[in-house]
Amino acid sequence: MQPLITRSDIARYKQISKTPYDDKLHEQILDAQLLDLQPLIGESFFNKILSAPEDYSELLEGCVYEHDGISYTNYGLSMVLTYFAYARYMMFSGVIDTPFSVVEKLSDNSRPVEASAKKTLYTLNREAAVQVWENVKNYLMRTVHPDFKTCKTKQGGFRFKKIG
Repeated sequence: MQPLITRSDIARYKQISKTPYDDKLHEQILDAQLLDLQPLIGESFFNKILSAPEDYSELLEGCVYEHDGISYTNYGLSMVLTYFAYARYMMFSGVIDTPFSVVEKLSDNSRPVEASAKKTLYTLNREAAVQVWENVKNYLMRTVHPDFKTCKTKQGGFRFKKIG
């Protein structure tokens, strides 16, 4: 699967360091595409976008459009994907698989960010992604995009109750 965004796309919206090593970021982008974006737009539409992203440039990159005589701005699916991928990157980028175990990558002269701070960044960026998604969803609904079928999305996670 080809990523729809790159490090430079993320850098348009978020502070992210420059590095030639993009393996972990690439992994997080693909996870965000498959696990976060696909459920929002549906599998069929997702696959159409992946197969020909150039055909969906206004949807991906954003645009200004008219609806009922009012101008609106579509922020673009790339921005939605950026926030989802960045959230995942902040939460999981330090976890590296080695031949000996899964480790958290640390530098000699730095201190790792606490898990609670990473979780907060993760949550805030996912919430931002959902807010931007609402804007893009409005664009898809107002322009009656033929490939978009509204999907019911469940907010929140699973809840377990102890029985007995």
